[in-house]
Order: sequence, then structure tokens, then C-alpha cells
Amino acid sequence: MKKVILTFFTFVLTIQLAFPCSSIVLKEGNKIFLAKNFDWTYREGIIIKNLRGTNKTAYFTHSGEQANWTSIYGSVTFNQNGKEMPYGGMNEKGLVIEMLWLDLTKYNINEEKKYLNELEWIQYQLDNFETVQQVIDHLNDLKIYPIKGKIHYILTDNTGHSVVIEYLNGKPLAYKKEANTCQAITNNTVFHSEPYKTQIDGIRKNNTVSAYRYFQLEQEIINKSNKEKISEAFAFNILKKVTIPKGNFKTMWSIVYNINQKSISFFTDTHKEIKSINLSELDFGKELTYFNINQNELKNLSKELIRLTEAINYSYNSPSLVHLGIEENVARDISQHQFTPGNNRSSVFADDYFHFEISIPLEEERQTGFLAVMDNEQNFDKKQAVTGGYLYGNIGKGTLIVHIYGLKNGKYSMISFIDNNKNRKLDFDMNGKALEKYASFSDNNFTSENEIKYSNTSSEFNKSNAKISVIWKQ
Repeated sequence: MKKVILTFFTFVLTIQLAFPCSSIVLKEGNKIFLAKNFDWTYREGIIIKNLRGTNKTAYFTHSGEQANWTSIYGSVTFNQNGKEMPYGGMNEKGLVIEMLWLDLTKYNINEEKKYLNELEWIQYQLDNFETVQQVIDHLNDLKIYPIKGKIHYILTDNTGHSVVIEYLNGKPLAYKKEANTCQAITNNTVFHSEPYKTQIDGIRKNNTVSAYRYFQLEQEIINKSNKEKISEAFAFNILKKVTIPKGNFKTMWSIVYNINQKSISFFTDTHKEIKSINLSELDFGKELTYFNINQNELKNLSKELIRLTEAINYSYNSPSLVHLGIEENVARDISQHQFTPGNNRSSVFADDYFHFEISIPLEEERQTGFLAVMDNEQNFDKKQAVTGGYLYGNIGKGTLIVHIYGLKNGKYSMISFIDNNKNRKLDFDMNGKALEKYASFSDNNFTSENEIKYSNTSSEFNKSNAKISVIWKQ
């Protein structure tokens, strides 16, 4: 297969499409901070104190072998999707991990290895390792078979090392920075972010754009020596500069990890007073506990965590997973597994959900490709794609393989075309002949724009037919 060069990508950010988060690791002598804005359309969540010495098994997502382990270290994590599936956190040795959306992610799902899902990966590292280097050394031990998210990770530890880990073209890649070298990431790959370290030519000055947010973070790193010494307040001030302050899609949580002090401070969009929790004050040997992230009543949560039960866990993971497009019966199945893990041979998710793999042939350099996958007629009419199911941009010659994860068995529509005049629609001449190469999930040949409907572009899918090779029509 020919190498695909992605020269420029523009992703439309709608409720279903992305997490435009921002994160930075700040280092100065023995001071190390990781700061993260969590940007999303759903704000509810909990902080969980995870225990050491707990036997764990990955949730069954397919017929391979689930990962099994016993947690060596306790941790504090930020969760929306229940116990064992955090968005980020810190363990008692000072290892910190956070995740951000990355649409170009392609996991190593086809490798013959034990597996876990994309959020269990975070908990696994926190449970097992003290340092960034240990995570890197064991990066190829397991594979990720995801439930939904296409994400990359940023990590740091008390040695001052940091790393961004990305899964691209089915392989994990680690981009490590040494002690006293700061590191930032938003929602592009490291490779595609690098050009925006010192310039933003062609990028609109808007902090919701990934490249511009990355540029702002890198400018803070460049100018750090001219400003105040780094501190928790300094880190929060940087996060404010890349905050999305309003709208349905906005910054829901702002978090600063103080690695050397082993403390975490945060506030949310609805509860703006800064709260903190110190891991050195916690007992990771007894009682699984949690706290609702959205509250102002307590400033120090270290002694105020309360017992987490499966019923409480489900009350949080269900609305979050439903918001992501996962049905409630799967959320119930996941929550029950999180409290009673086992080596299963089936699950609701494995039975009813699949991953798309769509291969798109591109015959020329710098063609502008359009792809949108919709899951029902209403979303088709609103031009609203499934999570990870939209792309538009200039793409190099070769075969582009698009992965879309965590779709329920059923009917889906696709419209894909080469957008020669860059108007984001398939064009026809006066005689009803398509002027651009196009494809859909059906065998229909269109003679006008009016024929491009959900029923004319859709087909039924499950695991058995989830690999698609686009065949262009014109």
C-alpha cells in the first residue's frame, strides 16, 4: 500500500466529532506541572481514589484475550465513563497521564496480543508503572481495542521526563522530552503540530482551532523565561488562554497536576472555585471512594471522599456513554464488569457493535477529499456525522484508510467525493452528470443533487461487512 501524506486537515467540530482539548507539561528545576483543559459537551464526572492490590480484567470487546493485572499503585483519576475508564489522573508515585482527541488515530487492533480499551489503557499505566520510561518500555506489550474514542496521550513523572504517545497506522509512537524541556499538545499529531510552534500562517486567530491553541501553548513555553516562575497559578493562567469559554462545546474542566507535591487542583465551568486533593494524605489500601467534580462546598477533598458503589458508578457512566452514542444496556454491562471483572467470552458491546474500516483510493496529489458517515435519516438531513466519521482536506496520493470505532449494528449512510472546486458538495452538470468522483454505501448512480438521500446512500452493517473499499463513480 502506498504511503499517504496528509498535508492539511480541517475537521468540523460538532457535538459528535471531537474533544478539542489542550495540555502542557511545564518544567523548571524540580518543579513539574501538567495542565489540561477538558473541552466537551458533557460536564458531569467524578474523581475516584483507585486502590492498590486490586485484581483487574479488561472489558470484553472482541474474541481475543483480555488483559489481566493487579494494581501495584493507587491513583486519583477523573472519570465520566465509570471506574477503570478514566480520562486522566495521577498515581501515588507521581506518574500523570491525560488524553486528548486525535482523529487520525488508528489502533493496533489486528495484532495478536492481549487487549484493553482506550481508557483502560490509562488506568493500566497508572496501576503498574512509576515513570514515563517504564510506560515506553512496555508500550508494545498490549494492544488497544477501543470502544469509541480516537485519542492520544500526554504523560509526565517526577523525573521531569514527559512523552506524547500516539497510535498511527496501527503502531504506537512515543515522542519523549527530557527533564527541563516543556511539552505541549492539542488535537493534531505531533508531526502535524510541529509547523505551528512558532508561526500560525494561514490559521485564523481563534482559540477553538487546534493549531492556534498549540501555537499559544508553545509561545508560553518560548516566553517562559521572561515571565514569573512556574507555579500552579501560572499553569492555570496558561489554561485560561486556550479556554473555550462559551457555547455547547466548551471547556468543562481545568486541571493542574503538581507532580513533586503529588497534588491535583481543578475547577469546572459551573463551579469555578479551585479545589485540591493531595495524594500523600490518602490511604490507597482501603475503600474505593469518589467525589462529584462539580461542587464548591469543599476546597480540600483529601479527607472528604465517599464510598463508590456499582449503583453510583452506573449513575455516572450511563449518561456519559449514552451521550457518546453507546446504548444504555452497554453502559450497564460495562459498569457491572468494572465491579465484578472476569475473563468473559461475550459482552453486549462485542455482540452488537463494530468498527468501520473504509479505504479511499486517491489517484493524484493534493486532492481534496470529502467523507461523511451518518447513522440515521435525521442526522443525514442535519449533515451530522458519527463520531470520527467526517473528514475534509487535501490528501496525498495513495490509499487513505479511515477507522470509525464503536458503531452499533445497523443502517449507515456515506457520501464521499473528490471536491475539485472545494465547495463541499457533489456537483452536477445541466444533463445530470456528476462532475466529481463520488461513492456511497449503495449502488445508486445519482443524476442530481436531489437524489442524494439517506435511503439512496445507505446499507446495513455489522462485523461481517465492516471493511469497505471505496469504488469511485462519475
